Amino acid sequence: MCKNRPMKKDMDVILQAIPYDFSICERPYEEIAKEAGISEDGLINVLKDLKVMGVIRRIAAILYHRRAAYTHNAMVVWEVTQDDVEKIGQTMACFPEVSHCYEREKGDYWGYNLFTMIHAKSLEGCTDIARRIAEKTGIKRYEMFLSKREFKKTSLMVNNE
Repeated sequence: MCKNRPMKKDMDVILQAIPYDFSICERPYEEIAKEAGISEDGLINVLKDLKVMGVIRRIAAILYHRRAAYTHNAMVVWEVTQDDVEKIGQTMACFPEVSHCYEREKGDYWGYNLFTMIHAKSLEGCTDIARRIAEKTGIKRYEMFLSKREFKKTSLMVNNE
């Protein structure tokens, strides 16, 4: 194994030590490092390596949008030419109101290939966000589907713990 890459057993220990909910404290990584039995700097270096290796994408706060008064959300589907998907997808993903942006295959019955989830405090807010995205990207064909009810929302857990 390269000396710059963490050993598999070290990665497993560190991934297990990362909590679902971080402590709200001055040095949360220090607490995680103690749990993993390494230094705080060592933990941060391993996390950077895991990111470079593609094992983790990011460690970030999750906003529970309904608790933060963002009570309206919608999936907006967009018809984008294949040549423009990368550029337009990146543009859409930069809108702060967009939490998810995915490319999917077009079907015989479905011409939409870019999907976004947008969040707002009102129906009008959702409509305005979709309109602003359409204006910025030049996309003319899109549909907005408002969420009625949330059945499940979770983050992926390592080893189902």
